Amino acid sequence: MSPDETVLLKCSRFSIHQFELTDRAGNRRTREVIRHPGAVVLLPVLPDNRVVMIQNVRHSVGETLLELPAGTIDPGETPEQTALRELVEETGYRAANLEKLHEFYSCPGICDERMYLFLATGLVQGDPDRESTEEIENRILTQDEIVGLIDRGEIHDAKTLVGLYAFLRRS
Repeated sequence: MSPDETVLLKCSRFSIHQFELTDRAGNRRTREVIRHPGAVVLLPVLPDNRVVMIQNVRHSVGETLLELPAGTIDPGETPEQTALRELVEETGYRAANLEKLHEFYSCPGICDERMYLFLATGLVQGDPDRESTEEIENRILTQDEIVGLIDRGEIHDAKTLVGLYAFLRRS
């Protein structure tokens, strides 16, 4: 965040800031940006190479999406700590191993959210610890099922597509 930014809105998980920049012609332009603390996305792979995914009701888009588990980094947490916490919260699985595969921006035209993609292996099933507002169900999918869903255009979540393409590349 630059010192010249004005906070327009502060929410629990992000804030909206406004700043000015100079275009190529020397004119001053106002821009807004969503400032986000960052997030993780998990690629939980079972020993038989199936992937733990979630059906997640997303009220913001009015759809139930098939996604990889993910979540916002809380203050004081490392991305690794967030990944382990979110995996249990959303799926109930615990991971013995975490490997960072990629870092990427979710929507850099309007938001500075950096996402950290982790491969989670050595999974042990348990009970999820979902937030009271989360409407989530686990889905366990094979590589062939994932390829079919992607080919038919049935996965609409960008972070999930990034994670699944990384999975398919590794397979």
